[in-house]
Amino acid sequence: MQNLITRRMDEMTSREVEQYFKNGGDLVLVPFGPASGHGGNTSLGIHSHMAHAFSLLMAEKADGLVYPPLYTCFSGATRAYRGSASFTITEQVNILKRITGIYKAQGFRRVVLVAGTTPENIAAQTAVREYFDETEDPVWMVVFARLLEEPAIKEMIKGYPGHFGELVLDQAALKIIGRQRPIPYPGHARKLRAEGPDQPAEIHPDIVKMRTWGMVGFRHHDEENHSNHGNAGLTFKGMPDTDYAVKVFEKAANLALPALQGYSRYLQWLKKHPFRYITPTERMGSEAK
Repeated sequence: MQNLITRRMDEMTSREVEQYFKNGGDLVLVPFGPASGHGGNTSLGIHSHMAHAFSLLMAEKADGLVYPPLYTCFSGATRAYRGSASFTITEQVNILKRITGIYKAQGFRRVVLVAGTTPENIAAQTAVREYFDETEDPVWMVVFARLLEEPAIKEMIKGYPGHFGELVLDQAALKIIGRQRPIPYPGHARKLRAEGPDQPAEIHPDIVKMRTWGMVGFRHHDEENHSNHGNAGLTFKGMPDTDYAVKVFEKAANLALPALQGYSRYLQWLKKHPFRYITPTERMGSEAK
């Protein structure tokens, strides 16, 4: 493990990156997420903040570097919120593939694209698939929010006296990346409340059914459709919930480490098994006689 002043590539000199390579480094994490509206308490950059915080923790644990967060992302249904900026899926795919190609050419064997959650992962899935089909060189894309579904993390947040969601995760992510700010409406953030549907009541059942079985274009129509998910400013297990959420990020990074090691093994395996067209080997029908 290298003892670096920083893992953030934008704060490093090119000589420091060169030394990182000479000392055996080969990992770069690329966090990304859109600027997207989340109401009065959660920041526009929440998705990217989660990806960035997770990437920094992974880089410390796995001896990697972190590319500056990308905001040129598809933001989906949030484009009606002031401050949101949605790029097309094609634009996001192209820039992720471009960054991947640049750093693969420089010698980073492992390039990990890090999404905070959805919908930015949609374009990243396409980028990963296309890049591999074009180069036979795999890229890993990990979605931080999916790690929150792991049993170990569900057990960690069990009993939280509110909804453990994006609001407290945003605060924790900002703390990890060194940009924490006061909650704009702390009383509202602590208040327990039921979350409403993400579509107007008269069309919500129809949109849900179509999204359950496939996909349909949709957007939000009111601030409360996508606003302030969860609580923050509560006490949990004897500490501020933001501090506890930092522990959740740490746990998620630890859970992801074995998969990162698996990525290294997969790269080695592919070098020994280059592309070839499949030759049938199973005897079928009359061939079996």
